[in-house]
Amino acid sequence: MLRRRGRPEVASSKGRIAQTTNVIMGGTVTDDTTDEWLVLDKKVNTYPTVRGFTAIGTGGDDFVQSMVVAVESVIEERIPEGQISQKVSAKGKYVSVKIGPIRVVSKEQVQAVYNAMKKDERMKFFL
Repeated sequence: MLRRRGRPEVASSKGRIAQTTNVIMGGTVTDDTTDEWLVLDKKVNTYPTVRGFTAIGTGGDDFVQSMVVAVESVIEERIPEGQISQKVSAKGKYVSVKIGPIRVVSKEQVQAVYNAMKKDERMKFFL
């Protein structure tokens, strides 16, 4: 079961228009958490959809570029600069990179993006 520290497993979407869907995946995904993600994904997502990806890691601008390349390699499109943002942590150790919103066509494509991002060992956490 996904543990969400005070958050319900699935947020209600009644009465709102979703523009992106964020699922907390965590830094290390095992087969068990991947299976849990697939169950949750089936409950809350329909494809194609538009969503964003966020990665937190070390390495500054080089890390940001690595995450952009990872996403582009899967979606096979260049991501416009306006769809990439970054924020350095208060102590400067980590950088958060947000990419999107971008169109994804399947849960397999979403998983492929996360798998490409995970190849960079500097990534500590992703959403």
